Amino acid sequence: MIPKSLPPLVCAAAVALAGCGGSSATQTSTASVGAASLPAIKPPAYLPGPLDGQSTARKNALRRPLAVILENYAPDSRPQAGLAAASTVIETLAEGGITRFMAIYLEHDATKVGPVRSTRMYFDHWAAGFHSILAHVGGNDDAQALLWHLPDVFNVDENRWEKSLYDTGTPLFWRSNDRAVPHNVYTSTIKLRGYADQNRQNWAYNEAYFSHKQPASLSHRGPAGTISITFLNPLSPQDNSDYDVQYTYDRATNTYTRYMGGSPHIDQNTGMPLTPANVVVMQTGPGVSDPFAGPTLQSILIPTLGSGTALYFRDGTVQRGKWQQKDQNAPLRFYDRGGRPVALNPGQTWIEVVPAQSTATWHFR
Repeated sequence: MIPKSLPPLVCAAAVALAGCGGSSATQTSTASVGAASLPAIKPPAYLPGPLDGQSTARKNALRRPLAVILENYAPDSRPQAGLAAASTVIETLAEGGITRFMAIYLEHDATKVGPVRSTRMYFDHWAAGFHSILAHVGGNDDAQALLWHLPDVFNVDENRWEKSLYDTGTPLFWRSNDRAVPHNVYTSTIKLRGYADQNRQNWAYNEAYFSHKQPASLSHRGPAGTISITFLNPLSPQDNSDYDVQYTYDRATNTYTRYMGGSPHIDQNTGMPLTPANVVVMQTGPGVSDPFAGPTLQSILIPTLGSGTALYFRDGTVQRGKWQQKDQNAPLRFYDRGGRPVALNPGQTWIEVVPAQSTATWHFR
């Protein structure tokens, strides 16, 4: 019902025959005149990107998130291609103390992404939380089985078509000649979205977003500093320095240059180091052995459903709060200590999922 305080013309223009007073014929006539007098409203061509907060073409902002699983085995899989174009990257352990990435693309595309590898249970949960198109090459037995029960994920598995370790059997994925099998499978966000379009699976999901704010002015930014993350295999806790992560904060650019194994983390497509605007550390309970993983040795489960402590690095400062994903179909959310959504800076966000025994430390001068 339209409030009685609205003026008669607005009332009539908004709803014909809605009982704002007068005869129905008068209301219909007034509504037609009122509606004809309203200018056509053209939707904006650009919107704030839901995941990176940057000005984004409307057609890109209103599409489905696309998640790709990328490997990080040293040195065979490095440098990876396409990470710089991702809106968000989630990093955590796979097995044997080796980390793996889920790169989530929404606002931008990359013609080459990889090397693409297999999925795990917790990657499936995040893929469902973003209601994403998920591209991967197989997975643990339980992770593969779970995908059949996640209707919010459009599953694009290279194994569906693969003919051999040298023939993917589909133009959606290809193997490069400059790397050894199995570290040489690549894809393209453009090809994957085209396939999703053909299957009517490239729709928008309006809960896939992070809150954003204006970056702090130079005078309100923190000093230069570093964030250090050490990933330990929970089944045999020892540090493998190849997977040690460090971020160095640059006060002038308000970004965090990423290092891996002591060297700048370079994107193969750009030849430049990765420089996210935000680093989020999700602290979880301990990783445990995955009894239903199948033949993959030392597979683990990481408790990423529920909630836990989160650390937010923005503007050269650190803030403590809470991460939450209520269930495998719920969106991933970040809150401050008061339970309010945390606003990130526009730009790329790296989410470091750090199970108990692994550590995150920081130092700002």
